Amino acid sequence: MRRVPVRLSIIGLVAASGVALTACAPVHAGAAATVGDDRISVSALQSLVNRTLADPTFAAGQGANTSNVQRQELTTLVTRKLLAVAAQQKNVSVSEGEVSQTLSSVRQQEGSQEALDKDAARNGIAPSDVHDYFYYALLEQKLAPKISTPVVHTAHILVKDKATAEKILAQVKADPSSFADIAKSQSIDTGSAPNGGDLGTVPSAQFVTPFADAVDAAQVGSYFVVQSSFGWHVVHLISRSTTTLDQIDAQAQQATTQQEQQQAQQVHAAVFARFLDSVAKSLGGISVNPRYGTWSADQGSVVALTTGLSSPISSPAAAQPSLPTG
Repeated sequence: MRRVPVRLSIIGLVAASGVALTACAPVHAGAAATVGDDRISVSALQSLVNRTLADPTFAAGQGANTSNVQRQELTTLVTRKLLAVAAQQKNVSVSEGEVSQTLSSVRQQEGSQEALDKDAARNGIAPSDVHDYFYYALLEQKLAPKISTPVVHTAHILVKDKATAEKILAQVKADPSSFADIAKSQSIDTGSAPNGGDLGTVPSAQFVTPFADAVDAAQVGSYFVVQSSFGWHVVHLISRSTTTLDQIDAQAQQATTQQEQQQAQQVHAAVFARFLDSVAKSLGGISVNPRYGTWSADQGSVVALTTGLSSPISSPAAAQPSLPTG
């Protein structure tokens, strides 16, 4: 049983079982993180980390530094709180019978309860946590048809400063046919420039947040400028449609190569992270105790601080190859 984040487990393990199925809140003393007004205590996090590291094989693979495990498990606890709220908002629930059916199916695949427990432990899931692991995996699966995301066809010209972007914007508005040639000659995005700035048709969630927010709000056919951590983008929104997370997952099931599977997981993760961010915003935001890191809305996870304890890192999404995403 391979350890994967809850949001990726649907594509593999649960599906194989055959079951049909941001403004920041303050961090309070003794809290590892807060989700709106709800706190995750340091003791609750440490208890989960201790159970995760109980298996010698898993612990040995982590080395002496347990920071990654702490961030991973804090991500788990934050995500579960957001999933619980999302389930209420979307009127979704998972019964104990459904969890039992899934566990029975996976147990049969593993050969025995002992084999399941050992396999789970080797992958950082304590036997006592297996039930909850599948409960939240099933909850996400049921949410998937209710999570919609824009799918956009865009092109952009990436430059270093606002003045250049505004100048190019005026040019392409006056002569839209010049967009591709200007992208080829002036865009600093080496991935899309040879294609006239074309970024293809992808869920907008795959882009860094400022870019995604801008294309989601723009009118189809429009040209506009938006700034991201990579520079200034002159953007053309060519078309927009809508899909759901379960439709994305259905396409992922057709992946035949490891690269395609990884790309499908990245798309799922990006769309789901953006959905979780919307849930978090409805609660007032997420704040993480700096001793553990900071919450990345783009990645939907706790990430390490790299610029000091008082300032969060820039954490763009990493699923769109043509638009640099760090």
